[in-house]
Amino acid sequence: MSCVTFLLVAILLLVSPAFSFHFNAHLHPDLLGSDNDFCREQLEHIIEGISNLDLWALKFIDSSSKPQSGILSGNTVDYGSFDECVGISASVPLLGENIKGKYCLANIHIEPDKPGKMEKDGILNIITSNRRHIELTKNQTTKNTMIPVVLPSFALFRSAFCIPSACRSVDLERILNSTLSHFGKSIGLTIYNEAFEENCSVETEISWNSSDIAFLIMLGALVSLALAATVYEERFNVEGGGIFQAVVQSFSLSDNWRKLTSCNTTMASLDGVRALSIFAVMLCHTGLTNLTLPYINKKDIFDASRRIEYLPYYLTGLSVDSFLLLGGALRTYNMIEKLERKKFFYFKDVIQRYLRLTPALAVIIAFYATIFPLLGSGPTWFKDVGVHMEVCKENWPLNLLYVNNIIDSDRLCIVQTWYLGADMQLYLLAPLIVYPIWMWPSAGKYIILVMLTLSSLLSAYIIFEADTTVLFISTFEDEKLASYVKWIHYFTPSRLYSYLAGVTLGKILSNIKNGKAEKISKEVIYSGSTLSSLALSTIAYWAFQYISPDYKYSLGQSILLGVLIKIVITFCISWIIFVCETGNGGLINRFLSCRPLQFISKLSFCMFLTHYIVISHSCGSTRQPEYFCFFRLSYVVIGHSVYTIFLSIPLHLLVEAPSRALTNYIMTK
Repeated sequence: MSCVTFLLVAILLLVSPAFSFHFNAHLHPDLLGSDNDFCREQLEHIIEGISNLDLWALKFIDSSSKPQSGILSGNTVDYGSFDECVGISASVPLLGENIKGKYCLANIHIEPDKPGKMEKDGILNIITSNRRHIELTKNQTTKNTMIPVVLPSFALFRSAFCIPSACRSVDLERILNSTLSHFGKSIGLTIYNEAFEENCSVETEISWNSSDIAFLIMLGALVSLALAATVYEERFNVEGGGIFQAVVQSFSLSDNWRKLTSCNTTMASLDGVRALSIFAVMLCHTGLTNLTLPYINKKDIFDASRRIEYLPYYLTGLSVDSFLLLGGALRTYNMIEKLERKKFFYFKDVIQRYLRLTPALAVIIAFYATIFPLLGSGPTWFKDVGVHMEVCKENWPLNLLYVNNIIDSDRLCIVQTWYLGADMQLYLLAPLIVYPIWMWPSAGKYIILVMLTLSSLLSAYIIFEADTTVLFISTFEDEKLASYVKWIHYFTPSRLYSYLAGVTLGKILSNIKNGKAEKISKEVIYSGSTLSSLALSTIAYWAFQYISPDYKYSLGQSILLGVLIKIVITFCISWIIFVCETGNGGLINRFLSCRPLQFISKLSFCMFLTHYIVISHSCGSTRQPEYFCFFRLSYVVIGHSVYTIFLSIPLHLLVEAPSRALTNYIMTK
């Protein structure tokens, strides 16, 4: 068979097996699933309805996958018409019941039947962007892959099939495999499919269980309490120090809104860095989901890595390091201040932090585990939303104990909360470093230097031992990317350097406040700014080369880049904060201290918790492949950011702000 003929046949076969399914079912009724009589009967009535051109029966074909354009550009997924399929409901008098549509998204696996067929192998490589043998395509199910699903999906063919609701996924799989095997042999391909029940959907009425009702009652109680507290405070002008007054002021919407929109004049540059960091986190997670979504030109994602404007999407994974830097700086600054006043109590500090963070986290976990799956639908709704409900019901204690990044880290209840675990663990260990550098100031600089050196060596050892990449790059094989996520992204020791750099920054900021810092000349400021700019430009250029599709993996380069990129990033951020806090920031300080960034900074924790709700809902409800380009990607990021802010405001006003205020009151008393 010629190359052109094979290509045409293969494309029709790969993306439109729905025609083969209905055609084969009509010619061979024995394939309709003899062990499922209900499925068989309904399929026979559908075939009869198609022959009679009944509209309800034609919808089963109309809503199933059809040949789409752009196969050679990476368009390997067709979602069919989800809503048309699940909306089918036809009364068949002979059956005495309605035939309802059931939407299933099947995975199609294709290989040449003989390894030496380079012509066919080459075409499949073109279609799948050369990722057929490095992607875990056979494990792209909720049972056998990482949760959340963050691994790229370029090589998995997926097609939609509309079947009667009486049929199971195994019935569809058996019929399809018989059809695909027959056609595959005729053109020299080995083709089979996998259909899983969790990838099938039917239209059902929303049913509320006791957990859903309990969550709604809790939400209603919070809203009612906030409204009552607001009215009471506005009417009676609550003052005093009693517990009743504290509760009223803690839940007052007007009081919390005034605090949220007020300006902070103490170390305001940190607020700006925190605000920019949360936007970088959202940018990173949006970029990750783009690797799993269908696009009609998905191969352009590889070309995008050659263009400089996409570089921030690859580097924003380092935004977590800026959060850890800020966390270490504030932990050190506050601890030294309390040590100076002899008011530092370790367990009190830990309990206070736990009570500040956990209520908002618990509310989001409860939302995931209860009503979130009821708020939408789509071809991949279970993968993007429903599976998190199941995991949250099982693993919620790991989140509330802040060990989810260590125990069962492949099954995260909420994607981004691994960071909360890492941050809490480092928070608990920080006094082991902070106390000695406060107790012995002259030796403190050497202690910090030794710790930074050891943490850099530890990062290098982890990269060496895991033999992994140091940036999430879609051209690398899935095993390396999974190793990166587990040992570089989630693993707390891999983040130790950034936190220790924050400890160093916190000690410097404390010295500035207490007048112990030496005066810095303008020459030093200019030299440091020039050095940080050059270092950042150099490391960005190196990273740009590293993410190129033409890059050949080198363990030595990965170790060197992995160590240097953290040093440069943390140094540049620390230098900006240092310059601003010493009064030399100029326009940069005014920008970082502006009111909008301070507003976002105060919302940052709630935005961190809620932004993946927006991303998951958007992915799970996607009905058709999109077109990939920088403008559309930027449009999505901006849209996600706006929705995240609107979700974060009520969470802050109803949960985070009250829990912080009550915790401060309790701990003070």
